[in-house]
Amino acid sequence: MSNINVDPIENLAVNALIRDRAKFPADFKQKICEDDEMYLFSLSNVKDDTDRALVRYYSLGRRILDAVQQVVNWHFGSFDRVNSFLDFACGYGRFTRFLIQEMPPKKIWVSDIYANAVKFQSEYFGVNGIVSTGKPENYLIDSKFDCILANSFFSHMPERTFADWLQNLYNLLTDSGILMFSVHGESLLPSHVKMPPGGILFSADSESQSLDKEEYGTTYVTEEFVRGIVARISGGKAFVHRLDKGICRFQDLYVVTNRLNQDFSSLKFHHHPEGYVDVAALTTKDNLYLEGWAADGNAGGRIEEVQVLVNGEIAQTCEPFYNRPDVAGYFQTKAALQSGWRCYLPKDAVAPADVILIKAVNNCGLEWIIESCHVKSLLDSRQSQSLLSSTQTKLNLVEAQLATAKTELEQFQSKLMFTKTQLLDTQNELLSTQKHLQETQNELISAQMQVEQMENQLVSVRGELDRSRDRIMAMESSKFWKLRTLWFKIRKSFGLAGE
Repeated sequence: MSNINVDPIENLAVNALIRDRAKFPADFKQKICEDDEMYLFSLSNVKDDTDRALVRYYSLGRRILDAVQQVVNWHFGSFDRVNSFLDFACGYGRFTRFLIQEMPPKKIWVSDIYANAVKFQSEYFGVNGIVSTGKPENYLIDSKFDCILANSFFSHMPERTFADWLQNLYNLLTDSGILMFSVHGESLLPSHVKMPPGGILFSADSESQSLDKEEYGTTYVTEEFVRGIVARISGGKAFVHRLDKGICRFQDLYVVTNRLNQDFSSLKFHHHPEGYVDVAALTTKDNLYLEGWAADGNAGGRIEEVQVLVNGEIAQTCEPFYNRPDVAGYFQTKAALQSGWRCYLPKDAVAPADVILIKAVNNCGLEWIIESCHVKSLLDSRQSQSLLSSTQTKLNLVEAQLATAKTELEQFQSKLMFTKTQLLDTQNELLSTQKHLQETQNELISAQMQVEQMENQLVSVRGELDRSRDRIMAMESSKFWKLRTLWFKIRKSFGLAGE
């Protein structure tokens, strides 16, 4: 077996993380090869703090698994239905150690240009190994795979080999298989750097200490470039979908398949929450005071809670409740504004030698480990600058809140002036309406008087009509009128003229 100089089996901080994040903690493979560049890179980022380097290393491995698992569950239903998985450019197993807890090692193939990395994984994890080559035309594999992952590989390929390597991996897919690969999207380019018209920018610079940087540098691509390459290598047959910053909220993740079991719109991909501990200090009564932020960048997402575990047991939970304009500015979304949290742990609940694990949990069920270390280590790393940074942070917050308040005041004053103008306009409209109402009332009174006059005239006419009817009835009932009527009947009977 390859030499191993990192065996954190007795590391309590790592064990706390493994208990929390591994599917089967008792069977989790913790050992790390001494040549693992991803671990060495993590170590350099935390100034040789071994505990934090290990936590970062394992956390990122789990984070990659969560991203891949969402795509696998969408396409296949679960890892149980994947008969063969190729982890291309696998490194020394940061991701594989989590994958072997989801599917049998015999169904997993790992491939890397470092023969020692392939050997380490084959021997330690029990997976199948394929040593890769420097040139795509020399990578000749007979097998086909249901699922292929090339994480952080095409983010380093120059244009001259980008398409050929993608063609190679695409050709290794089964009919219903999926290819996932990550790239540096255009949004990651420094603001002063422009993307060339071709949609790909390569720089001979990378974190690798041994590979030729002209062959393995840093690459940025546009979505149009990637889609064009996929269309060309598949003859327009393949379906392709981009997950914005799908890998660790940094690299874009592309999904390619020849057969869609369901539309890409049904792939509801979620990112992990993020967070940080700004302050860790003991109060005058020796209680542990913690302060930091936790934010979720998913559409409609939120932080369900921040959990604080001591020696594997939940000791305290809290929710973000106060505004952090600095966090909202970093994420460039107002959704991250209310992200500040703080909590206290009583002195009888925690001791300096205890292991503390702090994590943020979002409403999608995804978690992010903010810290996993000894309490003393957390205090040492935060307390020296915590009071100063806390004061400065709070001062910055007050200044930001003051600026916000001033802006809100100006907006309120503007709205007040607008409201006053509207009120004046309304009052003028009211006066006009009242005047119109008075005129209408006068017209109504005049109309009522006319109606009364007409009603009086009607009464007079009706009286005259009644009197006329009475006179007619009196005439018709007189003896003269009866003789007159009889006379006309006689004349009519003799055929004489009428009246």
